[in-house]
Amino acid sequence: MLTRLARFSTRHCRTVLVLAALAAVACGLLGHGVAARLASGGWTAPGSPSARAEALLTGRFHAGAPDVVLLARAPDSVDAPAARAAGLALVGRLCREPGVTGVDSYWTGPVPRGTCRTPGAGSTVDDTALRSADARTALVSVRLEGGGRAARATVERLLPAATAPRAPLRVEVTGHAVLDRALEHYSERDLLRTELLAVPATLLLLLFVFGSVAAACLPLAVGAVAVAGTLAVLRALTAVTEVSAFALNITAAVGLALAIDYSLYLVARYREEIAAGRPQEEAVLSAVRTAGRIVAVSAAAVTLCLLGLLLFPLYLLRSMAYAGACVVLLAAFAALLLVPAALSCFPRAIGRGDLFARLRRPPDRPRDGWRRLALRVMRRPVLVTVVTTGALLVLALPFRQVAFGFSDDRVLPRDAPEVRATQELRDGFPQLRNPVEVVLPGWRPDGRGRVRELDAYARRLSVLPGVLGVRTATGSYVQGQDVPLACAAEASPAPGTLPRCPALRNFASPAGTWLAVSGTADPYAPESAALADRLRAARAPAPALAGGPTAQFQDARDTLARRLPWALGAMAAATFLLLLAFTRSVFLPLKALAVNLLSLTASFGAMVFVFQQGHLMWLVGDFTPTGTISVVVPVITFCLAFGLSLDYEILLLARIGEAHARTGDTVRATAAGLQAAGPLFTASAALVLVVLLALATAEVAFVKLLAVTTALSVVLDTVAIRPLLVPAVMRLAGRANWWLPSFPRRSATVSDGRPLSVSPGEELS
Repeated sequence: MLTRLARFSTRHCRTVLVLAALAAVACGLLGHGVAARLASGGWTAPGSPSARAEALLTGRFHAGAPDVVLLARAPDSVDAPAARAAGLALVGRLCREPGVTGVDSYWTGPVPRGTCRTPGAGSTVDDTALRSADARTALVSVRLEGGGRAARATVERLLPAATAPRAPLRVEVTGHAVLDRALEHYSERDLLRTELLAVPATLLLLLFVFGSVAAACLPLAVGAVAVAGTLAVLRALTAVTEVSAFALNITAAVGLALAIDYSLYLVARYREEIAAGRPQEEAVLSAVRTAGRIVAVSAAAVTLCLLGLLLFPLYLLRSMAYAGACVVLLAAFAALLLVPAALSCFPRAIGRGDLFARLRRPPDRPRDGWRRLALRVMRRPVLVTVVTTGALLVLALPFRQVAFGFSDDRVLPRDAPEVRATQELRDGFPQLRNPVEVVLPGWRPDGRGRVRELDAYARRLSVLPGVLGVRTATGSYVQGQDVPLACAAEASPAPGTLPRCPALRNFASPAGTWLAVSGTADPYAPESAALADRLRAARAPAPALAGGPTAQFQDARDTLARRLPWALGAMAAATFLLLLAFTRSVFLPLKALAVNLLSLTASFGAMVFVFQQGHLMWLVGDFTPTGTISVVVPVITFCLAFGLSLDYEILLLARIGEAHARTGDTVRATAAGLQAAGPLFTASAALVLVVLLALATAEVAFVKLLAVTTALSVVLDTVAIRPLLVPAVMRLAGRANWWLPSFPRRSATVSDGRPLSVSPGEELS
């Protein structure tokens, strides 16, 4: 199949290149504007108890976390007449905006849809829960209609009206819709910065590696086709499912990195065939038949790793799978189609031109440093294996201290106005720091007995360790005691009846009842997890659901933990079978899985040391350490880094297999294979690192974390795994490297057309 594809590309080379350019332009036009259709969520597990609680809170109670929160500050007091008048005018302006379903403020209490009006001075509520302790800041929360693009459009229209000067108040905004908007904004900036940094730097490095301008532009052209095609696919997917905005960053980084790899493998093999004296067309066909097989197997392996993310229900992970698998397959197909066509159309410019020929060693005196290194390693295989493995395990030790959480506003730059407003909300309103919503679906306090039950339940919850306070339809509670509410309506109801306080009106509805529980710790601290467990275990009047950030994190963590063994098992089995077919060996696939996992554990240790504990910030760039790692990051990093490691492993195994077919000796074959593959995966790693380090300049800490961790995995793979651990392990394994039970090895062909086979009587040197 590869040979037929190469013949088609070489015979119709100009047509192939023109059609590819037209297809890239068409896909780029189709995918234009896809960023505006992507979502910023995807962290929560659908169908989980916390997701059901959130659906009830937003859909039936019009409660839960507000979409937009305004912090209105007054120079003296928000109770001053001028500040009160400005606050009431602000509420009236907001609740008349299209797309706003309700407004809740210190001065007015809840104002639901259809009853929006500006209350007079005599009908204020003064909900003290929405006023800071120094009385200089009041909160206004806004709920928006719909979600996704509809909420985004409303926020864009709402913010100018919300932040307009309104003396004496000064207004700042936060809330999850505002933070989502900021996250999209900074993600787009990061993507643009990555392209502006990575493309010129990569082009310069490609120029040195390939030696000619035409050859250096070829991987960029392959990457452009792959990325444009993936953008069109993502644009189509947004019509049927939610797609995360982070998929764009993965598309750009992975597409460019693998386009470079695959083009480099094909062009390097073509030049080897030309140097061996093959005619130009035969050299192209031989390069595709040999290096193209590596490209195809590598693309299949990386795709299988990324498709493992589809086993998780979080659409953030599914989006990474969609984007990653699509761009990998398109990069492989574009490389196998365009590189032979370009070699046929411009054979001298791509295949033979070298602007840096004087700086390189003459062909009659080739470097053999990789071969000598492999031979030295294989003289002391036990020592090298123990030392290298021990060093990687030491690097992995910090991962024992990992603490998982979710990403919050602190993934944004610390000087972002939305981040400052959110931090001021935490500091000034501690009762809102860690909200846990307890929902009693279908249970209503519609009689004296049930009112007493709800009152007793709220009191029980308020005395639990870690609880700051509880609010529900029967009132507000701290340490089992009532907290007086300043209500314009009846504040002291008759026994067995609900208070008619506007600030409490949304806690009970025909859909049931809910309670707002404030915690003392941050949402993802261990104390908050313990509090959520206590709330779930507390005796309730009816089956209860826990919502809020802590409960959502726990449900997502538990979902990932349940699915992770299946995902890892499926990825390992698929990769093993693929490498078994590729190498015709049982040991080599197992060795590949083991050494790749070893490099990843070291990367995970660095992830905790740097991003959780905050070390080496001067090296990786500024970010806000939160003391936790997002629970989805290790899963995504594993798939990305493991896939890239497999790419280099497949290249090395292919070269070792070819050398073994010629020599029948494992030691000489390993040395020759590393000599042939070493310059390729080193150049590839350098080019991939340029892309990843450009991505590591991202202002969004989540993207920075992924880029830095994956880059470290590539570095460890290049300096420790391939040149040291792989030769040592292969020397120790000996003939076991080529063992295949119960059926004879099938013949394969190498570049010179001779069969690939192994002598059953092979002996090690």
